[in-house]
Amino acid sequence: MDNYKLICHKCGKEYALGNYSLCPECGGILTLEYTDEYLKEVLKEDRVHQSMWDYHQLLPPVKEENRVSFQEGGTPLLKSREIGPEIGVENLYFKNETCNPTGSFKDRAVSVCISMAKEYGCAGVVVSSSGNGGASVSAYGVKGNMNPVILIPEKTPLSKVAQAIAYGGRVIKVKGNFSQAYHAAIDLAKRMNYMNVTTTFLSPYGIEGYKTIAFEIYEQLGEVPDFIFIPVGAGPALYGIYKAYEELKRAGKTDRLPKVIGVQAKGCDPIAKAWESGQKVQACKNPETVASAISDPLVGYEQDGDLTIEAIHRTNGRALAIEDEETLQAGLCLARTEGIFAEPSSAITLAALKQMKNQGLIKEEDVCVCTLTGHGLKDSQAYAAGKTEVEIIAYGDEIRI
Repeated sequence: MDNYKLICHKCGKEYALGNYSLCPECGGILTLEYTDEYLKEVLKEDRVHQSMWDYHQLLPPVKEENRVSFQEGGTPLLKSREIGPEIGVENLYFKNETCNPTGSFKDRAVSVCISMAKEYGCAGVVVSSSGNGGASVSAYGVKGNMNPVILIPEKTPLSKVAQAIAYGGRVIKVKGNFSQAYHAAIDLAKRMNYMNVTTTFLSPYGIEGYKTIAFEIYEQLGEVPDFIFIPVGAGPALYGIYKAYEELKRAGKTDRLPKVIGVQAKGCDPIAKAWESGQKVQACKNPETVASAISDPLVGYEQDGDLTIEAIHRTNGRALAIEDEETLQAGLCLARTEGIFAEPSSAITLAALKQMKNQGLIKEEDVCVCTLTGHGLKDSQAYAAGKTEVEIIAYGDEIRI
């Protein structure tokens, strides 16, 4: 269809849609692009969308019988009741992606990818993951009868992949860190005619699912926010959110973009380091952070980080890294004041907002959105570190309060 094409960000070569991962010519990142005329036609009328697939005209074309969905998307945008007023940000919102079917934003990307795998008749799907992506691929892969294989880093605790095991996907440990699992997934996909649905920039279709986060924020707010804070491992969600606002701008729906803020953990921050230095991304050699869902060292695919930084620059945003202690405190703050239980890799966005507010980079009247990408039950043990015992009494003992 002339309205769609895949474009390589490295060599500029264009492709019709198909079972592609990276550019066959140069190995560059592929993204799905739409014509301005098509965007203007699709976005000419404002209407309320209830779930992600209500945006099907802004997603890759897939037959309805191939659509694999658990009604993902349509997540709430919650205005802060206590944290915002306390830190002096009048218009602080939380985009609560923990409400997706498997408890994370990955469901948006995975739903699109699994659907496209069925569309192109792939024999199965494979993902490299440290937790959230694996759970999502297991659920959607089993629902779509796509033989899901989940490759996890060797030291991943079984508690992190219990959800993937429960859904029925085949979980396999790969010696080394996430980057080794990443490359193993590439090899398996090529050998077995599987679609690689790893939620980095390996799939041009997953980014399209992440776009719907931004479309929903745009509808729910009724305006473009000043800042959107996004947890970053490799950065496809950040790029997808940027891409959505760029498409809204091209369609004439807005004349500005929000500043996107990419947030990493100091124990694994190759993108934040590169943004600060103004140089190309260099892989992280020894990743170690409580924010395990965004602990992506980018070994061998540093170009993912470079494209993420490009999107940040286009919005006049920034990338920054947060200490683990600040991240855990932000997670406890969310739970105890707003009643939102988010995993550390999500709560890190609130820690980043607080840091920027303290630095005078955010004004009281700025409209700010923190994306909370994963439920706290995904990594609940992180908040109990060091608390090995809970108080115990016998029935009849006096409880001292």
